[in-house]
Amino acid sequence: MAGQTVTIVKRVTVGVPIRTVTSGAFSITNLAGINVAGVKEGSMLIYDAAAAEFRVDSDMSSVYTEVNGGSF
Repeated sequence: MAGQTVTIVKRVTVGVPIRTVTSGAFSITNLAGINVAGVKEGSMLIYDAAAAEFRVDSDMSSVYTEVNGGSF
């Protein structure tokens, strides 16, 4: 067996399988730094640098609003 690596398994231990996995209380409202006050249909998350958090907004009429989808 020159040049080959041989692995010898001495013992295999089998544990108790997990039957149910839950995500707990996951919701966007549980995440720090996200303010969802005033959320309604059509809203999106916008970063507010002054508040250092993401907030919801559905008004896209601001002259400062720019949507950049990037390059792929």
